[in-house]
Amino acid sequence: MIRAASWSVGFVALTLVLLLSLGWTEANGFVSMDVTDLWAKSVVQIEGPAQFKATDAFYPPVPYALSLLGQALLTGTQVPVPFVLSALVGAGLLVLWFLNLRDTGRFSGFTSAILVLLLALNPFFLRALADGPEMMFCILGTWLFARGIVNLRLTGNAPDMMKVAVGLLVVALSDSFGLMLCLGAMPFMIVAARPSMIAASSTGYLVAMFYPVAAAVGSLMFVSLIFDSRLVPLLSETVVPLTSSQHMIVLLGLCPAALVAILRNILMPRLFMPLLAAVGAVLGGYTLNTFFHVEGDPAMAIAPMLGVLVAAIRFWPNLSLREPIAIALLSFSLVSSVLVTRYVAHDETRNWARAMVGIENAASRPDREVISFLRDKSEIMVDVEKNPEIVIGFGSVDQLVIAGQPSYDWALEGGVPRTRYIVVPRQAEGQATADRILRRFPQLKQSKLPGYGEVFENSEWRVFERSNEWN
Repeated sequence: MIRAASWSVGFVALTLVLLLSLGWTEANGFVSMDVTDLWAKSVVQIEGPAQFKATDAFYPPVPYALSLLGQALLTGTQVPVPFVLSALVGAGLLVLWFLNLRDTGRFSGFTSAILVLLLALNPFFLRALADGPEMMFCILGTWLFARGIVNLRLTGNAPDMMKVAVGLLVVALSDSFGLMLCLGAMPFMIVAARPSMIAASSTGYLVAMFYPVAAAVGSLMFVSLIFDSRLVPLLSETVVPLTSSQHMIVLLGLCPAALVAILRNILMPRLFMPLLAAVGAVLGGYTLNTFFHVEGDPAMAIAPMLGVLVAAIRFWPNLSLREPIAIALLSFSLVSSVLVTRYVAHDETRNWARAMVGIENAASRPDREVISFLRDKSEIMVDVEKNPEIVIGFGSVDQLVIAGQPSYDWALEGGVPRTRYIVVPRQAEGQATADRILRRFPQLKQSKLPGYGEVFENSEWRVFERSNEWN
C-alpha cells in the first residue's frame, strides 16, 4: 500500500512537471497544430450543437476518443485537454522506463533515475510532448514493439508475440504517421524472427504480427463506410522540402546513440538482429514519410527512435562499466539532440525551441490579436473545422456560430448570412480556398459582401461586421 501510494505521488509529480513545461511554451505563444486541431475538435464535439456533423475524419481514434472523454469531464474549465493527456502519457512512459531499466534491465535505482532524467530532458521527448498525445502514444507503441520483438527472438513465447502486435496496434491507432512505421517495420520483421519460426511458416509469422493492425484499420474503414464519412480525408501534411544534408542533421539527433547501443550486441545475433529490426522499422517509417509526407515535421518522424533507444539500453551487456557507459551514451544523445533541434528545417520545431528558451512565438501573434478583438463580442460566424485557432482562443464555442446552428446552416445552404460577425482567414492571391464560408461567399475576399463591412484585419485574419439590421 505504501509503495503504491509513493508511486502514485511520483506519477502525479511527474505529470505536473510535464504540464509546467507545456504551460511554459504555451505562455510563449507555442501550441502545435496537432494539439490545436485535437483540442478544437473536442470542444466542438462536446460543447457544440447536437446537430454538428464533422466533415473531418476521426482517425486516429485513440487520442480522439480520450480527448472527447477528457473534454466531457473538464467542460467549462478551459483546460487544454490534449496537454493533460500528453503529460499523463509522458509521465506514464517515464515511470515504465524507470521500472523496466531497474527491474528487468538490472540497473541500479540511482542509475535508472539518471537515465530516465536524461530521456525526459531530451529535446525530442519534450518536443513530442508538446506535439500532443498522438506522438506520445506513438513512442509508447514503438517501445512496446522494440522490447517485444527482442523478447520474441529470445523466447518465442506467445505473450511476446502479443507485445509486438499490441505495439504495432498502438502505433497504428494513435497517429497517422504510425501507419508509416507499421509499413516500415514489415521488411525487418523477417530479420528479427527466430529461425525456427521462419522455417515453420514465414507467412504465418507475419500474419500473426500484423493481423491486429489490419483488423483494426479494416474495421475503422467499415465503420467509416457505414456512416458515410471519410476515414482519412488527407494523410499528407504541408510538404516542407528538405535536402539530404537537412535529413542527415535530423537523424544525427537520436540515431547515433541508438546505433551504438545495438552495435554493442553485434556478436550476439539473438539481441542484435531484433534491435536492428526495431531501428530499421523507425528508419523505414522515416524514409516512407519523405515520400508521403504524413508527418510534416521531420523531428517528429524520428522521435519514436526514443522507444528503440530505451530498449537497446536495457539489453546492454551486464559488464562492469555498463552503467556509466549508458549514462554517457544518453548524455551524448541529449547534447546532440539539443544541437540538432536548433537547425531542424521546420517552423514548428524552430518555434518550439524558441518558446522553450523564453522567446515569444511571433507566428501566434495574429491569432492573439483577433481573439483579443473578438473577446467581448458574440454571434461570430466561423468555420471551426478549418480555423481551430479561433476555438482554442476562446476555449469554448459559446460566442461562436458554427455548423449545426440554424444561422450557419442557413447561410451555407444558400441563404443570406444574418450573424453579427463573420471571421475568415486572410488568403494570398491564388491560394486554394479551404474555408467553407469563403467558398460560399467569395465576395469576402474583396470586402464586397452586401450588408457587411470589414472591421478588423491583420496578416492572418479578417473580421466583418453586419452593417444593417434584419427585421
